[in-house]
Amino acid sequence: MAKSALSNSHPLDTMLAVSDVIQNDRLARLYARVLDLDTPTVEELASRSASSKTTVYEDVKHLVEIGVLERVTDSQPHRYRARWVDMTIQTGKETFQITPTLLVALAQHDSNDNIELYIERHGVSGLATAIEYARAYTKSEMTARIMAREQEIPVLEAETILQELQEILLDVEDEISTEIDIEALDADVDEQIGE
Repeated sequence: MAKSALSNSHPLDTMLAVSDVIQNDRLARLYARVLDLDTPTVEELASRSASSKTTVYEDVKHLVEIGVLERVTDSQPHRYRARWVDMTIQTGKETFQITPTLLVALAQHDSNDNIELYIERHGVSGLATAIEYARAYTKSEMTARIMAREQEIPVLEAETILQELQEILLDVEDEISTEIDIEALDADVDEQIGE
């Protein structure tokens, strides 16, 4: 049996477990459904899936073994919860954060044309970067124009992906706030005028 990757102290185990979910659309969709339903049973997951109950059961078992899901009940039917994934990968000068938001966005790529197109153009790493911009965008700390300039993409493409990812962020990350800090914005404007 595989060790629970997220409970181990070695980051490589966590990276391999999360990589498994990133590379398998079916596992990413299952993780996203568990996250959305909070503590579903296999039966509840299978009723919302195109896969057979046996396949869903095997996938849940695999995700529990690698530590991405955890069983939260001892009695039948077992209930499962998605474990919070939060890891940072640094490659050279670039840093990428892998969170449930990325996994949910990947799970939606086959049903969301905008996310699918963005991944085709910029890859999973580009989507991870876009999520960081979307966090700042959702907090009113970033604009599509700034993202477009920094990522060297059209403003319309930046605005489109930021809006798509903002919806996912608001669903997945409870602590994210959409309240605008007027004082901070005024200070930023004053600072830019003074330059």
